[in-house]
Amino acid sequence: MPRYEHFDEGDPCWVELATPDPLGSASFYGSVLGWSLRDMGPESGHYHLISAGPLPDGRPATVGGLGAAEPGERSSWIVYFNAPDLDAVRERALQAGASSVAGPEAVMEQGSMALLSDPQGVTFGLWQPAGRRGFDAWGEPATTAWFELHTTRLQAATGFYAAVTGFESHPMVDSPEFRYTQFGPQPGGVDARFGALETSTDSPRQHGADVPPDSEWLVYFITDSVDAAAARAASLGGQVRGAPADSPFGRMTTLVDPFGASFCLIEAREGDAA
Repeated sequence: MPRYEHFDEGDPCWVELATPDPLGSASFYGSVLGWSLRDMGPESGHYHLISAGPLPDGRPATVGGLGAAEPGERSSWIVYFNAPDLDAVRERALQAGASSVAGPEAVMEQGSMALLSDPQGVTFGLWQPAGRRGFDAWGEPATTAWFELHTTRLQAATGFYAAVTGFESHPMVDSPEFRYTQFGPQPGGVDARFGALETSTDSPRQHGADVPPDSEWLVYFITDSVDAAAARAASLGGQVRGAPADSPFGRMTTLVDPFGASFCLIEAREGDAA
């Protein structure tokens, strides 16, 4: 698959699964998406890099990471945003209402990171690149396709993430039944990089989160067959939260892994690869 090399400031550039069972999670996602994982050793706390396939030069295409969750923390996917000046972006986030979770700290020679929680309590990351810019591939089978915040407080979340990333926000849909905002470097929703969906507090999800109901980051991963992947996930202890269905963007489904992390799958369509 082709190498993805360009990240603007504010772009989602890395995804990371924090899980109470790294080995169990590795087995689950390996079966559902065909990933392989590389243990980075004791120096990294046995952090694992997720690979989806080979780059043109034969090296593995790293598409994210997997690490152990803190004791008592539920499993979740964390989205990192590109921050060439980590200290400045982190300070901007804190001024906008974020709370510090971890860092800033150097990650070997790869870059520097910080974890924060937004005003609704959802964890996100900042990444200042050095040896690693971010994920190696995007928009290909078994890689990321989209990044979506589900929040009960869309207006507040919109102001916060626009301030942190420096991106323009654009209400894609704004009706009493459905509210969705896109974020990107250009106004009007052109070249959007991530989105935010307003969710209802009437039907809270039951996976032990200590954040407001329905507030979390969801990562969309590409698969050749959503139906087959959802069936595999269910057979391995995952839950199908949203049955596979067609959409203007492709066939998709929402799943919960056996340890409580929500994620989405979207079917590859001819000509969609980045």
